[in-house]
Amino acid sequence: MESLLSLFFRGYLILGAAATLYVIVYFFLSGLTLFDQGKKRPTPLRYQCSYIFIMCLMMPVFYLIFIEEILSLPRHYQAQKQKTAKSYL
Repeated sequence: MESLLSLFFRGYLILGAAATLYVIVYFFLSGLTLFDQGKKRPTPLRYQCSYIFIMCLMMPVFYLIFIEEILSLPRHYQAQKQKTAKSYL
């Protein structure tokens, strides 16, 4: 029983680490944070650093709470790209 529980928690944390990397890569690519709702806002460097730090510490454990926001990141990123493309026209 103990090994099964240990295996479950290890798998949960591995998925959390993958979700964390996914969120941080999207932040570096697009500048969108998990909480921006698709609207890129100017953010000072200290807030960007703290966002990355907090994501690395807390996200592997609490990623299931934010799963909808994580899955919507590509949609927000595409919407942002289309919006900037329209502004250049």
